[in-house]
Amino acid sequence: MNRDWIREKILAAKEKKKLSWEELSKQTGISEVFLVAVCLGKAVPKKEQADCLCNVLALEPEISEYLQKPVDRSWDKQIPNDPVLYRFYEAFGVYGEAIRELIWEKFGDGIMSAVDMEISLEKVESSAGPRIKLILNGKFLPYKKW
Repeated sequence: MNRDWIREKILAAKEKKKLSWEELSKQTGISEVFLVAVCLGKAVPKKEQADCLCNVLALEPEISEYLQKPVDRSWDKQIPNDPVLYRFYEAFGVYGEAIRELIWEKFGDGIMSAVDMEISLEKVESSAGPRIKLILNGKFLPYKKW
């Protein structure tokens, strides 16, 4: 049993049950973005979340146990080839320094945590067509002075 095998089992079970991520999120009570990260092998759920996910998808209890083990959160350091991932790379390349300046101005010398963070994604209708609203809600971590 490994992360790739579990990922494929989860995705196959989701497809077999014809569930969207939103539906699976509602049935499990796990926030949508975190749920997808768990299913793709990039986040670790609480025991009750893993158990519920496996119950909803009719997966073996061993998968729940494996999902609760720490994961390797590293990624390929090359420039992303996937168009969706590249747009995030591009957006933070263009606006990253501006965002950092605003963080410093509003909060002081520090960073936004990626460990203590919640992410949500919404579809927003506009006259120009659908838009994507992405919210990164991370804890501010001031740099320690000593």
